[in-house]
Amino acid sequence: MKKVNYWHMQIHPNDPSYAEDYVYSILEHKKIIGLGNWKDGESTIDAFRNDMKVNDIVAIKNGKKLVALVQVIGGSYEVTDDTTETDWIENRRPIRVLDWAIENKALPQPRGTLEKCVNDVATTRTIKEWHNQVIASFNKRKLDLYV
Repeated sequence: MKKVNYWHMQIHPNDPSYAEDYVYSILEHKKIIGLGNWKDGESTIDAFRNDMKVNDIVAIKNGKKLVALVQVIGGSYEVTDDTTETDWIENRRPIRVLDWAIENKALPQPRGTLEKCVNDVATTRTIKEWHNQVIASFNKRKLDLYV
């Protein structure tokens, strides 16, 4: 099995109701994750652009509520001419949705806009367990795990 990193992130412009209204559609139809640009966000944006890698696994959340588990399938890029509801998402990465959190799944310690899972804490274990369920399902269906 390839070495992948695990992350959790929120996708909304300082308004959690935005995520409830749009994030499902963004993931399903635009097939992207992303961040805006903000004054104190340099380290977060840098991690998104440079530390996140193809095949990394990202749990998308709204607060502590899990929305979807996605896999990064391409490099970061910038968009500055979007005129839709995603115009604020200037830093983007293409993804594929691996699974939706149909049941009420939540992260026990949901800190930050974008966080890399580096310690074996409850949040990391929750995301890895979910990913292991997806791997088992993909293996049964003979689907590729990596791009």
